[in-house]
Amino acid sequence: MLLQAARLPARTQDDGTLAVLAEQDRSMWDQRLIAGGLRHLASSAAGDTLTVYHLQAEIAAIHATASSDLDTDWARIATLYEQLYVLEPTPIVALNRAIARSRSEGPLAGIRALEEIESHPALRQYHLFSAVGAELWKQLGDLPRAADAYRTALSCPCSEPERRFLESQLQLIETCENSKRL
Repeated sequence: MLLQAARLPARTQDDGTLAVLAEQDRSMWDQRLIAGGLRHLASSAAGDTLTVYHLQAEIAAIHATASSDLDTDWARIATLYEQLYVLEPTPIVALNRAIARSRSEGPLAGIRALEEIESHPALRQYHLFSAVGAELWKQLGDLPRAADAYRTALSCPCSEPERRFLESQLQLIETCENSKRL
């Protein structure tokens, strides 16, 4: 909890716009909370049982201690999500596993991981499932598919800040598509 809470101040920009992890100002992360979270994680390692909480905390610790998004050990995070999925095979863990795979193996690996879970009923109306797909299609240069995925995400329930973020991402793609047509 401390490791997650440490990043709260950087999750939104001054105007209330969401800041994705890669774009967060890490200098705003609370180092005191990170240190406390790392101490708790270290003391929890003294036991002989591995739980979902250990895995979640280690994932959060990797994020919290990386000096930048590029320096994040995404391969280790992908491995931890594989282990977490064994203990907690939920669609949200599978979605996070797909993100980690995309970051460690490339966007096509992420798309393949999304395809493995796309039929799960809980993800049909989950905006982040489509938003992740949109980002991966954008990274692959398939702007029409990315735009369609953002439109799907916008058709799902989400908070107003999330909706504004999704709309801004769709607008960027549409602007890029229109400039390519000119």
